[in-house]
Amino acid sequence: MMFPSLSRCGAVFAALFMLGLMACQTAAADNGNRLTADQVRSTFVGRAWSQGTGTFMFSRDGTYRYDDSRMSARGTYQIANDGVLCTTNSNSGVRTCYTFYRDGNGYRYWHDRSGRYWPAYLR
Repeated sequence: MMFPSLSRCGAVFAALFMLGLMACQTAAADNGNRLTADQVRSTFVGRAWSQGTGTFMFSRDGTYRYDDSRMSARGTYQIANDGVLCTTNSNSGVRTCYTFYRDGNGYRYWHDRSGRYWPAYLR
């Protein structure tokens, strides 16, 4: 080969380009499954739900609680027009935001502080 480093650079560029396209497709698919503010209210407010280890309850009065075997949290929440639900912990003042998605027959959410998706099981 006359320019082996150019070939390697081209291959790396092509691989990065394909990864970028796949990430865009995943984001577009997620946005298609993202719950609206009204859907978040009707699905998650006023009923208990879990991510597998603890139980959340977002009450209609704008307060929330979370309990698991290691800790409890209490505070307030707001749902933005785009459907993102953000809590403020009464004790620590820490703010956490949740973006909910339909996932097959169930739900999942993006937890902004952990930077990952979690399942959301309705009770």
